[in-house]
Amino acid sequence: MTVAPTNKPSTAYGTISLTSSSSSGQMATYTAGEDEGRLANAAKEFGLKRARPPKSQIRHERADSLSKLNMSTLMLIATETAHLKMRAEGILYSRRLSTKSVALDSDEETLPVLVEEFEEEGTQERGDSSGTGSLSAAVLGIIKGMVGPAILYLPHAMANSGWLVSLPLLFFSTTLFLWSSHCLLEAWKLESSKLNQGKSGNKRVALSYPELSFLAFGQMGESVVRIGICAMQSGVCLTYLIFVPQNLHTATRLLFNLDVSTGVFLVMMVLVQIPLSWIRDISKLTVTNLLANVLILYGLMTCLGFASLSLRARDLNLFEGVTTLPAVADGWALFFGTAVLLFEGSITLLVPLQEAVSSASDRERFPSIYRQVITITIMFYCVFGITCWIGFGNDVRTVMTTSLPPSTVATTVQIAYSLAVLFTFPLQNFPSVEILNASFQELFDSKSGSASRRKVLTSIVLCVLAMVAYLAMNDLDKVVSLMGSLLGIPLAFVLPPLIQIKLDKNLASWRKKANRTVSSLGVLAMLISTTTTVQEWS
Repeated sequence: MTVAPTNKPSTAYGTISLTSSSSSGQMATYTAGEDEGRLANAAKEFGLKRARPPKSQIRHERADSLSKLNMSTLMLIATETAHLKMRAEGILYSRRLSTKSVALDSDEETLPVLVEEFEEEGTQERGDSSGTGSLSAAVLGIIKGMVGPAILYLPHAMANSGWLVSLPLLFFSTTLFLWSSHCLLEAWKLESSKLNQGKSGNKRVALSYPELSFLAFGQMGESVVRIGICAMQSGVCLTYLIFVPQNLHTATRLLFNLDVSTGVFLVMMVLVQIPLSWIRDISKLTVTNLLANVLILYGLMTCLGFASLSLRARDLNLFEGVTTLPAVADGWALFFGTAVLLFEGSITLLVPLQEAVSSASDRERFPSIYRQVITITIMFYCVFGITCWIGFGNDVRTVMTTSLPPSTVATTVQIAYSLAVLFTFPLQNFPSVEILNASFQELFDSKSGSASRRKVLTSIVLCVLAMVAYLAMNDLDKVVSLMGSLLGIPLAFVLPPLIQIKLDKNLASWRKKANRTVSSLGVLAMLISTTTTVQEWS
């Protein structure tokens, strides 16, 4: 056997030519990395029993692994970016006022665009946000919309109301919400089918909750939904401004034995959040929002772990522990508002998530999947709330992380949750600031100085929220209840059934009666819960 040079260009793997005296004179070549069968035939021709297996290309395998890792990371970041944009679009898009260029464009010179009339039906074509996601991504969006810092308020709310009141009320509010969300999705399906006949892909017309309200009740209906959602977002920011100072106050006392006032941490938080809230391109918040998700998951699991260890130390299981808790407590009237706040993010994202599912068959499956995910999440809420209530006792605080037993791990949870809230604050504040800025632009009929005006408005809004937070620093439970009662109930329970009645002319009479019943129950719950919360506060 001889090895002869070849004129074939060498590759990254190398190329050799093999020649045999027993062969017909034809030169056989083999390039490493080619089909192994060819090497086996060449070995047989030269009388070898078997071919030597080619060496693994370690360098390229490592490169492929890194490439896959980078691709996974990029996909995760892309999904998170899409989720952030979807959350903003679900609130900001409307018939009369569009801030799309501000929400999605990173160019600082781009100004909000006022659009006073769209197509004949008053809709906006947004192919870039319609039908671009998978069903699994939508499920992740549902979970992220449901699970947030609000879950930490649940154990205290349960302790104040008793398990015989809190558990039935939580299931009752879930039933109302599932019915109401089903009404909204059916209204979307009806209107979307009308607007998208013969359209597909980028040609599809995307709708949102405010737009459905516009189609049903006109400009007034749209304004009510948009203002309600933005007020809810501002309310969530208000709870954050109370949540973080209380956490940091407890953490610094444990770490450094310093009793720093919550007011000091409130001022520091505002100083940090003002420049962060000036960001106009929400894609820049992707990485911090991803990190916030990880920190929230760490905090939830650690809190649940502390509570479970407490039950184990007392040799109690969950059912035995419930028997040690009061069945009814004095603060039961505040619970319904707290329970409704748990659905704050979900109702906002409902229609955008449905729009984002790309496959037609998956769009049909989405409502059923949505109900299942919500139900499972609420079951987790029940287990989490009861377990932490038993574990930390009847004196569990509204900010549950401040009730953790003093330890290094507890301090890391408090700091982790504080960082998570700091990272998500700009996104929560974004819709309110954008709509307020665009409204001022419309009022003064001027686009000049929009960037500067937006910064001033952002600073003013944060300062106002900070002053309210300072006054309500010790009344977070009442703030949460009032937000859920006054803002959450109309958005989650009252309006969606009425929107379906208005848009679906062929709706069965029993459905109309059922929808009106759900809306009426929502109004009644709003009046009772709001009135009781105000009385408790005063």
